[in-house]
Amino acid sequence: MKTLDFARDFASSGAWGKHPILLRNAFLKEAQALKYHSDEAAATWPTWKDVMDLASDDEAEARLITHVTSDENSWSLELGPIEDDDIPNRKSETKWTLVVNDVDRFHPCLSEWIGNVFNMIPQWRRDDGQISISNEGGGIGSHVDDYDVFLIQMSGTRKWDVGKRKISTREEIEGLIPSIDVRILDFWDGEIEKELVESFMLEPGDVLYVPPRFGHRGTALSDGCMTLSVGLRAPSAKELMTKMSDDIVDAIDGKFLDRYTDPALLHKGALQASNALDDNIKHEGKQLIRDAINEMLNDEENFDAFFGKLVTESKRMRFDYPMRLDDLDDECIQDLGVWGNSESAINAVRKGEGVLYAAEGTSWAYSILPDARSDCGDTLCRLFVDGTMRQLTLNKNDTATLKLIRCMVDQRQVNTTFFEKIVSAQFVELLEILVSAGYLYGSNE
Repeated sequence: MKTLDFARDFASSGAWGKHPILLRNAFLKEAQALKYHSDEAAATWPTWKDVMDLASDDEAEARLITHVTSDENSWSLELGPIEDDDIPNRKSETKWTLVVNDVDRFHPCLSEWIGNVFNMIPQWRRDDGQISISNEGGGIGSHVDDYDVFLIQMSGTRKWDVGKRKISTREEIEGLIPSIDVRILDFWDGEIEKELVESFMLEPGDVLYVPPRFGHRGTALSDGCMTLSVGLRAPSAKELMTKMSDDIVDAIDGKFLDRYTDPALLHKGALQASNALDDNIKHEGKQLIRDAINEMLNDEENFDAFFGKLVTESKRMRFDYPMRLDDLDDECIQDLGVWGNSESAINAVRKGEGVLYAAEGTSWAYSILPDARSDCGDTLCRLFVDGTMRQLTLNKNDTATLKLIRCMVDQRQVNTTFFEKIVSAQFVELLEILVSAGYLYGSNE
């Protein structure tokens, strides 16, 4: 099945956000390439060894989940780095699953593959490419996620039990097995008995889509079981309001600083105040909040900046990534050659001597809105990268720069074709900033 066929088949299924669906042999070509270690495998999926090596890396996010069959209280979690010696041996009755997040950050080939396959979904909605490897019987237990997820079988066979209904957050919290390190639902077996769960057997190349809040449990039916999970993030109202509250702390003007005034306190010469919190008093308090929130929501420029930075910021714990060129030592800069300087990097791309790529694992988006301060029809074009914002003011005739920004975000790269026509100084300056910040890096390949 070609990438476009997968997108069309999934879109036409009507499953999005509604119910699970299994697509057979969606990525059989990639699975076969991985199985036979062909040259093509290097351009798609990481191998078992790649995942094991990454799990031992201090910069990676790995965890080892173990349990003993039929003992729901035996679930245990060990955080990475994970070494080979940490994995239970074959003779042990302990079943295990090694989960590594952000694999696409460390494997550009996987990042590019995910970008191509899931191009029907906005890039800023995509989270990371997570890979789990298990021995027979391994899994991470019955659980529920807040986001859509595509479960792609890379090798081996895995059985997925998926609930036929959504589970509320309250139900999840109340149904967790207490006093263990892993969030496992303890009512799952009861639901199986009540036939409220559907089972799917995934072979290499199959993909299972699970909507948000549908409980699911994967169990490896063979050794050498590898599953790629592509999750899709979406902010909740709680997250939006929490982030908004953080921004409010730094406010120095506007409705957020207004205070309760109690305008009717001494009306008609009253000398004895009532201590009752009547409806009028509470109405004044509510109105204070409404006015402040409405002021923020109605300020399109401010809300655009707030929302764009929120939805693109990293959900992973990263230290010094992406690495700024200014933070590299002289030896690293020298090893990078032309790519160690933003101006020389852009000149190299301009000459067709390489390509600038978006740093893997970073989320990109852009927005376009009218410039409220302009009488000439100018627009503001904002680029959001990894929780940061860069703004360009474009006159109404500068459609070329806007097109270049769109192409850069959509393609996640800048190549020589970007310079075939006149490129504005604003766009070149933007590229220099992105290269210096590490959000774009150069390569001769």
